[in-house]
Amino acid sequence: MKLTPVYLAIFLAIVCMSTSSILIRFCTAPAIVMAFYRLLFTSGLGMFWAKEIVTGNSLPLSRRDKGFIIIAGIFLALHLGFWITSLSYTSISSSVLFTNQQVIFVLLFSIIFLKEKVTLPIFGGILIALCGCFLIASGDLQQGKLYGDMLALASGLFVAIYYIIGRKIRPNIEAMPYTVLVSTVAALVLLPFIILSGIKLTGYTQLDWLLFVLMALIPGLGGHGVLNWALKYVKAPIVSVSILGESVGASILGLIIFKEILLPYQIIGGILILAGIYTATVNEQPTLNEN
Repeated sequence: MKLTPVYLAIFLAIVCMSTSSILIRFCTAPAIVMAFYRLLFTSGLGMFWAKEIVTGNSLPLSRRDKGFIIIAGIFLALHLGFWITSLSYTSISSSVLFTNQQVIFVLLFSIIFLKEKVTLPIFGGILIALCGCFLIASGDLQQGKLYGDMLALASGLFVAIYYIIGRKIRPNIEAMPYTVLVSTVAALVLLPFIILSGIKLTGYTQLDWLLFVLMALIPGLGGHGVLNWALKYVKAPIVSVSILGESVGASILGLIIFKEILLPYQIIGGILILAGIYTATVNEQPTLNEN
């Protein structure tokens, strides 16, 4: 496959993902409920495209692949649960920036587990990004937002593991069946926690239900689903670094819709983070599969 369609699809996926924090802010349901219904509706809507699952004609998966799907679902559930919660404790821009530290985690995991080559810019970029993180964390600590930043950072770690697993298994399963299966697992992971905590699953407003569907359709399928497809054709760091665009898009939408003005330390720290992540990955070369 040629590079152009892959990169175009990734760009459109980032546009879709930039709307996620905005949709979450408009929703009144608890964070874990938002995560659950986003995953549930992503799985349900994905069934329309994942005909292999509906008809039972999907390629047989090995026990190892099934195990990877379960593990990926667990980390996807953790990612969404932590990240959506972080938006209640910090700004949209800080939350998305700290979550996007997953790019650094992906690079490190790719080096360690996927044996992908490491270059000097990676180490320099990581150092620059960490300086940006420290600057924003220091400022947010004074603003009382550090807890939300740390939740977002943890969500970045979880989604990095999710992407690494996806890169490992995607050559063996098509994108939409993979998205449906991993979303189903993630929803099932969250369900017991919702029940045990006594949080209700019904009784939400019509707007909340619409937002649940939009979260699944736009950032869920249009965002994560498309990136899952791209993982078959390019390295995990290539997909991961492209998500930097979400930081810009989400911050712009947060400014326009919620009047969240970026403070000087957020602007400087954000520039350092984006520059560091870009520097760490700019020399990564895509590895395309021909099938």
